[in-house]
Amino acid sequence: MIVQEPTQVIVWDCLNNYEFDNAVFLAERLHAEVASEETAFLLGTCYYRAGRVNEAHHLLQNISLTLPQARFLLAKCSVELKFYKDAELALGTKDTVAAEFGEQAPYALHLLAKIYNITERRTKAAEALRKALSLNPFMWKSFTQLCQMGEKVDPHSVFQINNTEFTFGVSTLVNLVSNSENISFINSNISNNTNLNSNVTPNNIAARTPITMSTSITPETQAPVKRTVHSVFSGMAPIPFSPSFGMLPMEESPVLYSSTLTDANEQKAIPKIVNSLRAHVGQLKDAVFSPGPRCTLGPAPRRSSRLFSNNNSSYSVKENNKSPSRKFVTPKSPSRKNKQRTAKNIKSNPETNERNKSIETVTPTLTPKSTSGVPLLNLLRELGDAYKSLSFLDCKTAIKQFQEISPKQLASPWVQTMIARAHYELAQYEAAAKIFAEIRKQYPNRTEGMDIYSTCLWHLQREAQLSALAQELVELNRNDSIAWLASGNCFSLHKERETALKFFKRAVQIDPDAAYAHALLGHEYAVAEETDKALSSFRTAVSIDPRNYVAWFGIATVYARQERWKASEVHIRRALAIHPHSGVLRCQLGLAQAALGKMDRALATLERAVSLDAENPLCRFHRASVLLRAGRPQDALGDLHHLKNIAPRESLVYYLLGKVHNKLGNSHLALMHFSWATDLDPKGTGAHIKEGFDPSKQEDTPERSS
Repeated sequence: MIVQEPTQVIVWDCLNNYEFDNAVFLAERLHAEVASEETAFLLGTCYYRAGRVNEAHHLLQNISLTLPQARFLLAKCSVELKFYKDAELALGTKDTVAAEFGEQAPYALHLLAKIYNITERRTKAAEALRKALSLNPFMWKSFTQLCQMGEKVDPHSVFQINNTEFTFGVSTLVNLVSNSENISFINSNISNNTNLNSNVTPNNIAARTPITMSTSITPETQAPVKRTVHSVFSGMAPIPFSPSFGMLPMEESPVLYSSTLTDANEQKAIPKIVNSLRAHVGQLKDAVFSPGPRCTLGPAPRRSSRLFSNNNSSYSVKENNKSPSRKFVTPKSPSRKNKQRTAKNIKSNPETNERNKSIETVTPTLTPKSTSGVPLLNLLRELGDAYKSLSFLDCKTAIKQFQEISPKQLASPWVQTMIARAHYELAQYEAAAKIFAEIRKQYPNRTEGMDIYSTCLWHLQREAQLSALAQELVELNRNDSIAWLASGNCFSLHKERETALKFFKRAVQIDPDAAYAHALLGHEYAVAEETDKALSSFRTAVSIDPRNYVAWFGIATVYARQERWKASEVHIRRALAIHPHSGVLRCQLGLAQAALGKMDRALATLERAVSLDAENPLCRFHRASVLLRAGRPQDALGDLHHLKNIAPRESLVYYLLGKVHNKLGNSHLALMHFSWATDLDPKGTGAHIKEGFDPSKQEDTPERSS
């Protein structure tokens, strides 16, 4: 017969050491012997980590689940398999999750929000994400998701410890050690096991793990044996914590790190250690929640992946135990009796007292209402401000805020990627490409943001660089949609439409939820004049992400090609509502207004576009074309001469100059510019002359909005 508890410990040890196949084998043996919800959850976890999601889903769905951990795992599997109804049934409503999932609730709420988003219930999604953040302010992904949805979230109110709903670090340690039932369990566990290592460390107590054997002791060998601190899960010495993050330096505490115990004195030593630990926790509580100088709140000791239930007679080994009774609550102030005991212990150990005094003096102050002493939350607030600005496409502000972050964070690839993205959104492709190239050089295996990099190179017409990037990304990972987006951009730049479409389709096939991939596929369809397919791709993109202004812009350009100017204006306004600082989008709006006969509005719109993006030649070109159509050819000359200087080989500029001079009666200058236009692009110029001038139809390579 297999004994359940030791086998579970061994399985978690395999998982923590990435031996997933071994963990699956052992968990299957255990579940065959003891078929319970607990062993099914353990086996399901092994399946999930081994990438066998279908098996995990099948196992858990055929069991009546009551454990929140098991329900959460079933929901995770269901979402990955796109069984969204099953996932929602496993989790329940927002209020149910918050009430029943304990410390796991923030993660379950984030998953529930994902389900709501996919099923287009975005109001509910936003509520679930906000609740997740209120329970755990370190849920950065919940914050970014809210920003991407266009929700107004204040980082300064989000990234702080809410006294009513969340307590981090101290509450876990206090509740575990103060619980007499758990202390009784530790005592009984040791007293009934003569072959157990009896060292008590913060790691194994805080994790509620059995104290494991590091040196085998046989009945014949009764000599004192030096005990070493060891956990079957940690594989390393206890992790020291820096006082800057608010933890008392436990590695220095003689109370917690009694290094040598013998079989003879085990039973005498354990009660003393437990009482001292209680006293130490009392000091910790006083330091954090009493008036005067206090220790900062910080991360609790690293937990083992095993937590035990509150049952005295038996225990179960699970990863990240999240019983409904364990919620994020503010620890109560110590009782008078505890305070007296704490004071007694402090007096009896002056060395420890001096250490604690020095810590209280050095570390920053933190109250439940003030998180200025938590460096991580400070960093999240700074990053949150910048990310929010970028999400709402206030890109100049975002760049400034990112650049004000500490040098180490500023040099990190994620922050640099965000800055490059901001330049890209401003149509500053050269600046963005330069940053992306540096990221690529330092982190050649990193793919985040490389789809945007490939689009920058597309705009800059850097064929060699784009080809090299696409090839490297495909070689790195053929199952990454970003690699195929870069390949699609590469062949699009070479005007190999069929191959480009094939690669964009491959990207969408790998990641059907990538709105940007659908948008690029739509643009390629539009170039190939497959308008129905283009509109379908764009609409898919906005159904995935309603704030994808690239797709709204694409719909507007398709309608413009069909001369459905009113519909084009409506959709370009949708894009502008998302990205009001884009000169390219305002250009398209100006063209639609001009086609509808609203010349004054069109010119005002184009003036605004040029002021927003003075370096963008497209804005000046379209303003010149509308000035010509408005009967102001002399005013158009200024923009065209500027364009002639910065784009000396652009045939459209010379063609439009020919029309302007013809309008002004300068026949010889008109013929000269028409001739230059023909030399630069014989086929294109002939087509332009034949169909008459309409800027919305003139681009050899269609402009994608940034």
